Amino acid sequence: MSVPGSGETPHGPRCGRLPDAGHGHLCPAAGHSLQRVGSKTSCFSFLSNSGEIFLTGISMPVLKDPWFMGTISDVKTNAQLLKARVDNISSLSSEIKRNRGGLVAVGIQVQMVNASLDRISSHIRRLETGLKEASAQLQVLTSSWKAVDELNAQIPELKQDLDKASALKAKVRELQSGLESISKLLQQQNDILQVVSQGWKFFRGHFYYFSQIPKTWYSAQQICISRNSHLTSVTSESEQEFLYRTAGGLPYWIGLTKAGSEGDWHWVDGTPYNKVQSEKFWIPGEPNNHGNNEHCVNLKTSALRSWNDASCDNTFLFICKRSYKPSEP
Repeated sequence: MSVPGSGETPHGPRCGRLPDAGHGHLCPAAGHSLQRVGSKTSCFSFLSNSGEIFLTGISMPVLKDPWFMGTISDVKTNAQLLKARVDNISSLSSEIKRNRGGLVAVGIQVQMVNASLDRISSHIRRLETGLKEASAQLQVLTSSWKAVDELNAQIPELKQDLDKASALKAKVRELQSGLESISKLLQQQNDILQVVSQGWKFFRGHFYYFSQIPKTWYSAQQICISRNSHLTSVTSESEQEFLYRTAGGLPYWIGLTKAGSEGDWHWVDGTPYNKVQSEKFWIPGEPNNHGNNEHCVNLKTSALRSWNDASCDNTFLFICKRSYKPSEP
């Protein structure tokens, strides 16, 4: 409804009339609408104030027209819908802004997750490589265990072989010892044969030389020394028997004397004189030191009791004696 005489409505600028024939007045462009009713054209405006529509016009009859009123209602409804859409758009715009910030944060998180996934993938690849290496080592160990099992299975047989080898080794040592003994015996026999070939006789580890030329007792001892020996000593009954049997009843000097020893009998090779044992080797009644000059002893008869004291200046055959010494192998 217009205010008389003012040219303005209560809620906005005045609405001008459409020009009739020949008039050049126009309605304002913003917030106004032209509508023809019957033979008249009116200018009306609608203003939004807190969601309400206010209509101003020039012609009141037009406002009472049903068509016009329906149009106004439609416009009001459309305006409300439009406002709701604008509000929704504003709300959506704010939401979009918020979501845009969230999307940026999500993008950063996605980048971080992708980086973590890359690290995890790299770690997984390293684990796969380590797993392959461990699998290869496991195969090697499995093969080694199989070899160990095979060796363990062979241990009893190897032990038997070892026992046999030990027995054979002991037998070999025994045979080797026997061979060494035989070798020593052969060497000894060879040594003995060499000495025997030079005129000596062998008896129980000693060589005996029975001379062919008579000498005084002192000369006989010197000859024996020159042959690395001494006039023989007698230490046992078996040796005494060997000597008198080999002498064959001929007189032979032996190494018993008391010269230079203050009247005590002694053997020149250093063997201790056994008076008790020697008593059974003297001829009964000997030694008698006839003429106080009989200081040396000779074998006189072919009997166990064959010792006789005589003058050292007498000449008899003589017997030299030396120990057997194995030669170096």
